[in-house]
Amino acid sequence: MKIPSNQLTPGKKPKSNLVGKRIQQSPIFVDLMTLAIGLSVVLFYWSLNPIAFSQLSSPVLNSSSKNPLMISISNPTKIIHELVGKYITISANLNYLRSDKTLENSTKDGIAYISIVDVKDKIPVDLEDWSVEKGLYIPSISAGQSLPLEWNVRLVKAGSYTISVLFNENRNPFSDPIVSSRINLEVLPKLNLNPSNVLLVAFGVPSLLIGFLGALNYLRGRKTGVYR
Repeated sequence: MKIPSNQLTPGKKPKSNLVGKRIQQSPIFVDLMTLAIGLSVVLFYWSLNPIAFSQLSSPVLNSSSKNPLMISISNPTKIIHELVGKYITISANLNYLRSDKTLENSTKDGIAYISIVDVKDKIPVDLEDWSVEKGLYIPSISAGQSLPLEWNVRLVKAGSYTISVLFNENRNPFSDPIVSSRINLEVLPKLNLNPSNVLLVAFGVPSLLIGFLGALNYLRGRKTGVYR
């Protein structure tokens, strides 16, 4: 008994179906390749310039809201040379740069103060003996206003220092202070030619002895007739 040939050979799928599947799969493959190439380019650029991406993702840099208050030292020179014991004046300006006077930002208040740092020891100086006016209370500053500030500083100790002016808002006591630029202060030692009043003793005692002996000599000469 012969088996028909059509039952021994498996049926072949028509070529038209394979072509149709390839046509359907090719757009997905192209999309995946495009996505992979795009990610590769982005990662490559990121590896070359990571700062640019960090700046784009930083909320501080993207934020347009900046502190409108600015404080600046208005001394004519950025390097002050003076002797110990002298007084200098530190002048500054507190500016409220915002001009739109709304209820939220109409006025601000706070404390402005100076900071003196010893360059050699890298420590802040105790202002107890340097300045009577350590901090100046600003009750209110309006938008668009500029306030002049001034401190009288007595130079106590010779050395190299930096001086800056800071401002803290009362509304935001835990926020970072506004800091001005720094000026350099060179305090020179005072040349004292009479330390501990030594000259008074050194010249006063011999002068008294000479005067006393001269008076005795004169009185004795009057008695003996030398001086008439």
